[in-house]
Amino acid sequence: MKVSKREGYWQNGADGKPLPYLDGIEYIDLGNDQTAYVAALQAGQIDTIYDPTVETFQTLRNDKKVVVEPIATSQVRVLRVRVDQDPWKDNKVRQALKMTQNRQSILDKAYFSQGVLGHDMHVSPVHPDYAPVDVPKYDPEGAKKLLEEAGVKTPLDVKISVGTGWTDIVAYIETLKEDAKPAGFNIILDTMPNASYWDKWTETTVGVTPWTHRPLAVMVLPLAYIADKDGKPVPWNESRWVDQEFSDLLKKAQGTLDLEARKAIMKDIERIQMERGSIAISWWQSVWNIYSPAFQNLKAHPTHYHIWREVWYDPDKKA
Repeated sequence: MKVSKREGYWQNGADGKPLPYLDGIEYIDLGNDQTAYVAALQAGQIDTIYDPTVETFQTLRNDKKVVVEPIATSQVRVLRVRVDQDPWKDNKVRQALKMTQNRQSILDKAYFSQGVLGHDMHVSPVHPDYAPVDVPKYDPEGAKKLLEEAGVKTPLDVKISVGTGWTDIVAYIETLKEDAKPAGFNIILDTMPNASYWDKWTETTVGVTPWTHRPLAVMVLPLAYIADKDGKPVPWNESRWVDQEFSDLLKKAQGTLDLEARKAIMKDIERIQMERGSIAISWWQSVWNIYSPAFQNLKAHPTHYHIWREVWYDPDKKA
C-alpha cells in the first residue's frame, strides 16, 4: 500500500516549509514472522518495522546500522482471576498469588528488562494521574501463610490460560510457576493460539490478557473494573471484580480536571485495587521505534502511530 504527499497541506514545519516533507510512504507486507522484516531492514530493503516484538528488539538492539528508540508505555500483560469463582472469591488467595511475583526476575526473563515494574493496579507510571507507590516485594512465605489462613489445601492447582503467540506471556507464567512453588501453588500453563485465547478471554478462570496503551488511568479503569447501571460487570470486566468504594472514587476522579487533585483521589483508587483487587501486574512494557538513521525526526509512539508529517530523509545519514 502506498500513500502520497498531499499538496497544499495547511501546516508548515519549524523551517517554514510546507508539510509533510516526505513525498510518500509505502507499506510492505512480509507476513507475520518478523524475522523477514529484520532481514529486509538489515539489507536496506525497508526502512522501519511496524510494532517490533521484543525478539526483534533483542536482535537489533546492538546493530549500528539502525536506530533503536525505546518509549515507556501503559501497555501491559494483566494476570487476572475471576472473583466469582473459587478459590478466587477469597481475597487472601488473590493476595497470595500476587505475592509470588518476583517482578524483577519476571521482567528480566520475559521482556529482557525492557520496562518498569508493576504494582497490581491498572495505573501506569506514564499516566499523568499516577500516584507513586512502592513496588510490592516477592514474599512466598507470606503467600503461604495467607493460603493457610484461607484454609486452602496445598499444593493448589492453578491453570492459567495463555496465548502462545505472546512469547513474553509464556515466559512470564513459566517464571511465575517456579517462583510460586514455595508458596504452595502448582501453576499449570493452559496454552493455546492467540486467536483461541481471544475467544475465551472473558470466560477463563485465570488468564493473562494483553492490554494496550491508554494515555490516562481514568480512561482504562472504567473499561474493566466497574459495573454497569444495572449492577452487572461491564463487558470487558473479565475478572468480575466490582468494588463500590473503588467505583465511587473512580467516578469522582473522572470528574476532577485538576491533575493534582485527581492524583490525590487516584492514590486511594490504587490502594484499593492493590489490597483487594483481581489483577496482578508484574511489569509495564516499553515499545520501540526501529528505523534507518537516514530518517530524521522519527519519534516513537506508545501505540505505534505513524505521525510523520515532520519526518525527512537525509541520504548522508544512511548507514
